[in-house]
Amino acid sequence: MTQHIMKSRAMSVIGAGVAALTVVGTLAGCGGSGTEVTKDDSGATVIKFGINVANPAKQEPATNDIVEAFNKANKGKYKVEFVAADTESHAKNMKLAASDGTLPQVFWVEGSQVTEFNEAGVLMDLTDFLDQNSDVKDALNGSEAAFQDDNGVQYGLPYQSNVQGIFYNKDVFDKAGVDYPTDDTTYDEFLDMVAKLKDSGVTPLSIGSKNSSYAMWEFNIWLSRYGWGDDIASILDGKETFSDAELAKAFDRIKELADAGAFPENMSTIEYFDAKQQFDDGKAAMFGTGQWDCAEFDKNIGDRIGFWWGPKFTDSSADQEIDMKVPSAPIAVPATVADNDAVKEATYAFLKFYYSKDAAELSYKNSMFPATSYDGLAPSPDKYAMNAMVEALGNGWKSPTAAPDLTVPSSVQASLYDGLFGVMQGTHTPADAVAKMDEALANSK
Repeated sequence: MTQHIMKSRAMSVIGAGVAALTVVGTLAGCGGSGTEVTKDDSGATVIKFGINVANPAKQEPATNDIVEAFNKANKGKYKVEFVAADTESHAKNMKLAASDGTLPQVFWVEGSQVTEFNEAGVLMDLTDFLDQNSDVKDALNGSEAAFQDDNGVQYGLPYQSNVQGIFYNKDVFDKAGVDYPTDDTTYDEFLDMVAKLKDSGVTPLSIGSKNSSYAMWEFNIWLSRYGWGDDIASILDGKETFSDAELAKAFDRIKELADAGAFPENMSTIEYFDAKQQFDDGKAAMFGTGQWDCAEFDKNIGDRIGFWWGPKFTDSSADQEIDMKVPSAPIAVPATVADNDAVKEATYAFLKFYYSKDAAELSYKNSMFPATSYDGLAPSPDKYAMNAMVEALGNGWKSPTAAPDLTVPSSVQASLYDGLFGVMQGTHTPADAVAKMDEALANSK
């Protein structure tokens, strides 16, 4: 099913309008940077790593530490250099680089963009890399399947693992006299929890939508628990609609949550970072996000942090024992890397290190979940938020191959975000929200 979903997403347009289509149409058959060897002053083969942040040392310290460790271990032989830009600029830069054959040897790429690149034939099939490095393949534990097409082409590998759900402040719950949520907490019990927290004078679940309508990570598991994984292939094939599927009930539950006063009254005028600040300051009991905020919560909340997947739904026929540990957007390699043995050797060496146990340990030190799983690795005791996530993952439940919002064309993804926040703010009815998703899907074909 994942391969089907990823292929369907390739139909979406990167960026906007005819210009994007024109660029994509020129991708195939271009020459590339992989055909040239660049050496630094020490004689090391240089490979470029395109990353979607402007300052990797501050914004992606785990990846930065991995690169520095690789460079130190391979001084005079290989060297990785970042090509850094903010996410929006990076996406544009990679699209242009694909068109003129100057893609970095390794680069982070957004999920819908990578499928277009793969369709255009500008990406290396990394099956050979995995075949040569069975230890890496074993450590990926199947997560690489999210970036395979119907022909078995491995067009990318997970950059990291994303763990998504709801963090909660134990002190705020204690002051309100509310029990902490558990794996068995039902939706009705969650509504009761929300009412008590609101009566205590705090925002039950902080969320902001201004300039951040993508910040809906805690609701991916709601969609999954209403059968997204069971229905999405049929929906993308046109055999079913979002409106008819059971997952439409998730929007009804979110409306009920909004009507219960779970969200900030000013959610339409605050951003994701403002909502997070409410949680950091103890003015909100819960906040939905992922492991990328763990270090901040360690600093501001410490060992009083808790993590929860969200409620179970008794009106759903779908499996409720679902976690949300999923591959993040992938890193990819241009096909032209295969044209030069020296560049390919250096690129493979870096990928092998990036997915090694040593690199995974560096990720944990920086409060990030690596894409790999190795025995004996875990966050240190002072990583309170991350350890709360690890404890939640210990229930033995399964996660979907990919987060629901990353399994649809970009136009449907945008409609999903708009619908979720529209329902929360009362500007969309649940029926209108799912109908707009059906419309967006029809127009993407």
